[in-house]
Amino acid sequence: MATIALDIECYRNYFFALFKSTDGRVYTVRLFNNNLTGNLKQVMKILTSHTILTFNGTNYDLPMITGLLEGFNNRQLKDLSDNIIKSGQPWWQLRHDYSFRIPMVDHVDLVGVTPLQASLKTYGARIRTRKLQDLPIHPDSQITDDQVPLLERYCENDVDVTIEIMRHMAPQLRLRVSIGEEYGFDARSMSDPQIAEAILRNELNGNVSKRDGQVEPFKYKVPEFIRFKSPELNATLDGIRSTVFHVEPSGYVKLPAHLEVPIEFGGAKYKMGIGGLHSQEKKQIVIPQPDELFGEFDVASMYPSIILGQGLYPKHLSKDFVSIYRSVFDRRIQAKKSGDMTTADTLKIVLNASYGKFGSKYSFLYSPELLVQTTITGQLSLLMLIERFTNAGMPVKSANTDGVNVLMQRHQWELAETIAARWTNDTGYVLEWSEYASQYSRDVNSYIAFKPDGSIKTKGNYEYGAINKGHSNEICIDAVINYLRDGTALESTIRNCTDVTRFLTMRGIKGGGQWRGENLGKVARWYLSLNGEPITYIKNGNKVAGSDGARPMMVLADRLPDDIDYCAYIIKAEKLLKDLGYEKNNEKIS
Repeated sequence: MATIALDIECYRNYFFALFKSTDGRVYTVRLFNNNLTGNLKQVMKILTSHTILTFNGTNYDLPMITGLLEGFNNRQLKDLSDNIIKSGQPWWQLRHDYSFRIPMVDHVDLVGVTPLQASLKTYGARIRTRKLQDLPIHPDSQITDDQVPLLERYCENDVDVTIEIMRHMAPQLRLRVSIGEEYGFDARSMSDPQIAEAILRNELNGNVSKRDGQVEPFKYKVPEFIRFKSPELNATLDGIRSTVFHVEPSGYVKLPAHLEVPIEFGGAKYKMGIGGLHSQEKKQIVIPQPDELFGEFDVASMYPSIILGQGLYPKHLSKDFVSIYRSVFDRRIQAKKSGDMTTADTLKIVLNASYGKFGSKYSFLYSPELLVQTTITGQLSLLMLIERFTNAGMPVKSANTDGVNVLMQRHQWELAETIAARWTNDTGYVLEWSEYASQYSRDVNSYIAFKPDGSIKTKGNYEYGAINKGHSNEICIDAVINYLRDGTALESTIRNCTDVTRFLTMRGIKGGGQWRGENLGKVARWYLSLNGEPITYIKNGNKVAGSDGARPMMVLADRLPDDIDYCAYIIKAEKLLKDLGYEKNNEKIS
C-alpha cells in the first residue's frame, strides 16, 4: 500500500488533519467552530487503504482522528487532546475512558524506530531538515480566521519532517519489515528493546510473566576464572565480593559509593560503574613510533558472551532462556559468516537490546541481579586483561566498557597475541584487534582515532552525523581532523567550506528560546555571526549555553551568509584541538 503521512493540530475551536503522500499529494479535513470542511468518508478510506505514517500517532493522531470520525465537536476534541497530552499516559491506558475504538489501520509510528526519546523537531534538526518551526500559536488559544493559514502551513511542515525522518530511517524500517515477515508480528513501529522482547517471548512460546515484588538485596557471585596477581586489584575484588547491592523502588541498581572510587594500577586510573569500566585519562595523545604498535583489543559480543558463559537467566523465567539465548547467539554468528546480514542484524538486536531490559522493572526480562552479574563480570574481566598487558610491559592507554587500547613494541606482538589467547581461554570471550595509527583523546568518551588505512573513529565531542545526537559547529571538528591528518591549517578548512550546515548548532531549549524578541521555540538552530547576540530562555531571560554571537537559521539558507564570524569558529577549533592535549605538548595549532 502507498504511504501517507498524517499530522493533527487541535485547539478549542479548531481541528485540522493533514494527510500527505510521499509523492506530495495532500488531503485535509478541518473542523472550525464546529463547521466541517472535508469528507469523513474520504478520511476513512485513506485510513483503511494506505499505510499511515506518523510520529507519535499511536498515542495521539490515531485517537484524535478517530474522535473526529465518531462525531466529536471542537470542545470534545480539545478535551480528548488535553487528556492525552497532559496525563502523560499511553493511549492503551486512557482508552478505557472512551467508548470508541480506533479503526484497523496499517500504521507505522516512527517514535519507536528513532533512537532514544526526542521530539519530532529535535530529530528534524538532527537530520538537517530545511525548516524548523515550533507551534506558532499557544495551544489554549481561540483560533481566528486569519490564523488558520499559519497553522495549516505549520502542520504541513511537520508532515514533511515526518516523511524526511522516515527516509532517513529507511534501513531500520526495512529490517523491521524483514523481522515481521520471519516472526509473524508487525515490528515496524517497535524500538529495538521491544523487538528483542517480542522475539524472545516468541522463542519462549509465550511462557513469560513479569517479576512480582521488590527485589531483595543481593551479592555479586565472583566467577572462578576471575583472578588477579596485584594487591590493589585483589583488594578491589575483595571489596566487590563483600558488597551488597540494593535495588531502588524505580528498579534501578545504584553502584555503591566505595566501588566508584577510581582504581589505580600501572600508572593509570580506572572507574567502575553499572554501565562499564572507564579509564580516567585526560588530554592524551598516542602516536606510536616506527618500532611501536598501538591499537584496541575489543571483546566481541561481550555481554551476550558473559550471559552464556555463566548460564545466566532471569530467575523468574525457566532455564530455557539460556538455550534460546545461545541459539540466537549461534545463529547470528552463522548468519554473519554466510553473509545474511538481515538475519545477523535482527539477532544482534535481540542480544544487545535485551540486556537493557534486564534493568527495566516494566519488562518481563527484568532481572537486576543478572544485569549486575553481567556488567561486573565484564569489568573484572577487562581488569584481568589490563593487568596482564601492564605486567608484560605493554601500557594500557585507555579502557572503555568492552575494550582496551594497548601500546607495545612491534617485537612484542607475538607476546600480546599469547596474552590475548590465554585470556580468551580463561574467560571464554573472544578478542578482536584494531590497529590505530594515532589517537587524540580529550577523555575516554571523546576522541579522534586514525587507522592505518586512513579511516577515522570519533566519539563524543568529536563525533557527528548521527540521528541520536545533536550537532554543534561541525566545521570545527572538520578543521581539527584535517589538521591532525594532513596538517591543513584550521583557518583554511573553515574559510574554504561552502556547506552552511557545517556551521550550524542545534539545541533543545526547555520552555522555548527567543532572539531579539522572536520566539524560536523549543528547538533552535543558529550560526555564529558578526552581528549576532545570545539566544535567551523565554521563561527567565537567561542565556542559552553556547549561543554567544548567535544568529538563528530556522530555515536553511541556500548559500553561506555574508556575516559568518570565521574567527569565532577558528577559536572554537583551537579549543577542540587544545582539549586533545596540544596545548600541553606545545604544538603549533594554526
